[in-house]
Amino acid sequence: MGNQGKLVLLIDDNKLPMQFYIKALKQEGFEVEQCFEPDSALDFVEKNKEQIAVIILDIMMPPGKTYNSKDTKEGLKTGNFLYDGLRALCPNTPILVLTNVNQPETLKKFYDLGIDVKQKISCPPFELVELIDEMLLVKDKKAADNQTLLKKNGEQKREYLNGS
Repeated sequence: MGNQGKLVLLIDDNKLPMQFYIKALKQEGFEVEQCFEPDSALDFVEKNKEQIAVIILDIMMPPGKTYNSKDTKEGLKTGNFLYDGLRALCPNTPILVLTNVNQPETLKKFYDLGIDVKQKISCPPFELVELIDEMLLVKDKKAADNQTLLKKNGEQKREYLNGS
């Protein structure tokens, strides 16, 4: 299990339906933390951002104290606002939107940013695990590519400084 110890943060106010996803993730070796509203999610991310491998975000949830009910349309768009807060805290952590919301105007922001959006009704737990595995492979490849680029730049700088 290559996912052993990788932390997935699940932000969703629905406890029972998410247990199937949590079980599937844990079976694949992931550690899972679930936050039920934006305040606890932002607090958790602030304290644990270096350990979080992937964030799974619902859109429709109570706004908590962090966001205004009017702005979030009584919670219908809380995830849209929460996404910005999460991205500010951990800009390189993959975020997957898993929601029952299907209004194009609410999802437009995520589509425009190239964020994966999955409907809960059509995303079985095993598919979610596969998608997260793919997201982590892409993240690891980007990190490896960056290391290669940094190494190459360092070699070029040494050559320049040495007059080669």
